[in-house]
Amino acid sequence: MQFIDFTKDAFRRPDNTNKFLLDIPRDEVGFAEIDIHKKTDNDSYEEADYEVIDDLDKITIIMRNPADIRVKYS
Repeated sequence: MQFIDFTKDAFRRPDNTNKFLLDIPRDEVGFAEIDIHKKTDNDSYEEADYEVIDDLDKITIIMRNPADIRVKYS
């Protein structure tokens, strides 16, 4: 299992929405299943509340509140 860490600053907030988006190029993670965990205050990770839009060239992660996250894939 491999992973990529992202900070909450990597998220963008489109106009007229209360959701935050993070795009990950498909060549970064391939076509594997992904699992997303958010970082806690004590530097551990817990299950995150998120949605995923899976396109051919990218994966978009949608969250209500941006957080430092770890994206795991194989």
